[in-house]
Formats: sequence, structure tokens, C-alpha cells
Amino acid sequence: MSFVLRNATVVDGTGAPGRKADVLVEGDRITKVGEVPASPYVEEFDLTGLVLCPGFIDVHTHFDAQVFWDSQFTPSCWHGVTTVVQGNCGFGIAPMRPADRFAITDTLARVEGMSLDTLDAGIDWSFETFPEYMEAIRKAPKMLNLATYVGHTPIRMYVMGADDSATRTATDDEIAEMKALVLEAMQAGAIGFSTSKAPSHVGTKALPVPSRLASMAETEILIAAVGEHGRGVVEMTYGPEYPLVEASRVSKETGVRISWGSLLTGLFGPRGTAMDMLNKSTAVGGDVWPQVSTRYIATQFHLRDSLLFWAPLPAFREILAMPDDERQNLYADPEWRARAREDAHSGKHEPAMHPLAKYTIYVEETTKHEALKGIDLKVLTAERGVDEVDLIIDLGLEENLETRFGVIIDNNDPVELEQLLMDPRTLWGAHDAGAHVDTIADSCYTSHVLGQFVRDEQMMTVEQAVHRMTGHPADFFGFDDRGRLVEGNIADLVAFDPTTVAALDKQRVWDFPANGDRLVVQSRGIEHVWVNGVPIRQNGVQIEDAVPGVIVS
Repeated sequence: MSFVLRNATVVDGTGAPGRKADVLVEGDRITKVGEVPASPYVEEFDLTGLVLCPGFIDVHTHFDAQVFWDSQFTPSCWHGVTTVVQGNCGFGIAPMRPADRFAITDTLARVEGMSLDTLDAGIDWSFETFPEYMEAIRKAPKMLNLATYVGHTPIRMYVMGADDSATRTATDDEIAEMKALVLEAMQAGAIGFSTSKAPSHVGTKALPVPSRLASMAETEILIAAVGEHGRGVVEMTYGPEYPLVEASRVSKETGVRISWGSLLTGLFGPRGTAMDMLNKSTAVGGDVWPQVSTRYIATQFHLRDSLLFWAPLPAFREILAMPDDERQNLYADPEWRARAREDAHSGKHEPAMHPLAKYTIYVEETTKHEALKGIDLKVLTAERGVDEVDLIIDLGLEENLETRFGVIIDNNDPVELEQLLMDPRTLWGAHDAGAHVDTIADSCYTSHVLGQFVRDEQMMTVEQAVHRMTGHPADFFGFDDRGRLVEGNIADLVAFDPTTVAALDKQRVWDFPANGDRLVVQSRGIEHVWVNGVPIRQNGVQIEDAVPGVIVS
């Protein structure tokens, strides 16, 4: 298939100024950028008024299971993303022995907010080893290109079993077996290795996820295995053993490129803390790229069972231990309420939560409290003379515990956020497409950046934004023939309207296996998308049966 794209402003992903140029695509490649003569044998698309750029690369997703039931990788495909990178945070579903399948799906349900029923119904367990998993996802129909890490947690489970992997350190022989599995995965096409030390990552049986039990020696041997292979990168999720400067040390000693997550405003201290961490990391050396999110970290909770950061608090653990039909009685009990208020305001239960005053909480989804939607509950508590805990519980009880509250957790300091986003030492990521699907919808970040930060706030130019979402991540991963709109490269392309592009409001839908619900965000102004030279979106409408995606390694 050959076609010419005419009359667009070409922003090529290098950061260079946009320019008017024709683009000729033949097969899956860009073969000419410049003046292309008309031909009766070549289809033409008029892109007047649009920006034409490389397809966006999302560096932090969790589509490892969703790939089996959603060939489109929604909602990412609606926002100009053409390549997704999965297997972050040390998670994944391979390698995995049949006996441990529930342990890994339960871990994903607890840590990554995936529905256990959906996972049970949707995963095609036609594989056990990582090479077998790679073969399964190669064969699976894909609208987008897919790259995947091999995760520390499934590797540990495979070698040690689900229980031992989450309760003890590994022996030297077990570490050697894990290293062999990392090398096997890299040979099979993994782009690297991922791991997590995050204290908030609590998996099946309320135990730490297995990667958290790894000694520093184990983790660093597996990281070094990527370097030994000679190709690939490592993604490391923060934990006390591995602050950013320590990740820099490991990178320097092993020679391996590391993406560290996540460097968020407010998470580690007041304004200036994140930039100070970045500067100290640079001073150590190494090849480390901290991930930063382009969006405020905002999520949801309700009082029936989605308690989010309240779940580890002693008073709320009592709630979770009770049958559903008895929870309302305890919520209404004055003595329990007193303990709940003390827990929520104390901040003693880190890292589960900070004192409640740190957060901005508001009613987000409701059928009874429409007049209160979007209002900071601190405003309402001042008006009503009540505690925020009591207000949340009272509102929930009035709606049979179905009220969904939004909460802004971190990354909401606009001054330091702009500094992080504009700093060339950071990697835009941490948007978690495919995870936390019923509470977070940040996979729309590409449309959000182009609409809010480029057009509305003029924080950056369109050339800067496109570079950070295309050429920059392509360079990080070594995707040499993607991420730039230049002759010879793969024709992953997006045409968007810079005057209208935006991420729209969140919507809740029930379209996953086992009637699983999730939040999705549509886009406006993402007009045309091509993956490997094949159109997957035209005039703002998805071509639902298009599956030109390939495995990228």
C-alpha cells in the first residue's frame, strides 16, 4: 500500500521546527519527506490544518493480560499512541507455572487494580515460559506495536513458588536460575527487566510482592544480566533500598540504562525536593532516566470495598474483614468513627498514607450528590462544621456506599511539575495504561499534553512535546526506526488538529470480560493514525478491525 500525506505541518520528532512537506509512505516505511509528485497510482490524503508527527510511544503500561481480550489496547489507541511498553514495575504473567496462576492474578488485582474476574475470564493461559508468552502475544491480533519487559515478580514465583518468593530471600542457586530466565527472556525478545521495591506493592495473601523480598545482590545480578546480554534497559520502581541516587550507582556499576519511577512533585517532600533528587542523581553518574507523569496523580475510592489508601489503617481493616452487608453498621458506629478519624489524620501509617489533610478529596461519581460534584470536601467540612472522615462516610451511607470519591494524591505542584516536564534528564511516563482501570484514566496523557500544556498554557512548543513523546522515548529504548518522521523509518504516524486536540472527560463503561468496569477517556482532534503504514483511525474514528501491530524488541 502506498499513499501521500499532503499539506500538513510536519513535526518530525527530533525537536526541529515544524515545516510544510509531503510524506510518501510505501508499505510500512516512510520513503520520502519533501516534495512528492502527484501520481494516479498513489492514494492521497489532504491534511490541511493538521500537524503530522511520529506515533507516540507510551513507556509505562500494564497491558500484559489485556492484550488477550482487547486487540485495540484501548484507550491508548484513541490518543495517537502507536507503541506501548508493558511489564513495568516488576509485574507480568510470564513465566508462570499453572499452580501459581491465581497468585499472580490476585497480585495484579491487588496492586494494579485489575478485576480478578476479568483476569480469570480473559487470559489465554496457552503459555508457561516467557518465550511461550512472547509467541502467544506475537500471534495475538494487535492494533498497536507492543514491547515488553520481563518482570522480577513472576520470575521469582517461577523459581521459588508463590509463597516462598514473597517470604524469604533467595539462595545462590535460585538467583542463578533467575538470571538464566532473564537471559532467556531477553533472547526471546524482551526489551529488558523490571523490578519494584515499592512499599505500597502488597500482593496475594497481603504479602509483599516477591520482588520486594529480593536482596540487593539478587536485584543487581538480574540487572547486570541485561548488560551481559548486550541489549536492553531496566525499569525500577522506587523503594527505600533504591532511591534515585542508588539507582544511579547501580547503573554506573553495571553499565545498564535504567528508567526509575516515579519522580513526582510532593511525593518525596516540599517543592524543590524532586529537582534536588534529580541533581544528586546526575552528580553520581550512570545512565538513569526518572519517569515523570504529565498529570496530577488523581484516583478514586468508594466505601464498599475500594478503600484505596485507607485500607491499611487499623480501623478500616476491620471494615474489610466484615461481610459486605454488615459494613454499613460499623461505618455508623460512633466509637469506630472516633478511631477512624484518629487513624486517618495521624499519618502514622506510612507508606500507606499521609495525614488526610494532604489530599484533595471530592465527590466524582454519584446519583444522589450531584450538587456536590467536584467541590473540595474541605470547603464542605468548613461550611458544615464536621470532620472530613465523617462527611465522607455520611455521604457514602446516604448512597448505599456507592458514592465514588476522587482524590488528588501527588504531582500537583504546577511549578515543580513544569520543571520536571521540561528537564531533558526525565522520561515522560508513569501513566499506567491497562492498570487501575476502574479508578484512574491517565493513558490519555498525549492528548492532554497537546491540548493543555502546548495550546492552552503554552508551557512548551508542539515540537518539544512531540519530541518528548516520540523521538525521546525511542532513543531511550533504542527503537532506531521508530519515533522520528524521517525517510527510511517505520510509518507510525499521527495527524492531529492543534486547535482542538484534547482529552475528554472520563466515562465509566462495562466492556471487559466478566462485565468488568473501567474508566475510559476519549480524545478530540486526533484525526488520523497509521501503524506500520496501515490506517487505524481516520477522521477521528477508529478502524476497529485494523490489527497491524507487531512486537518491538
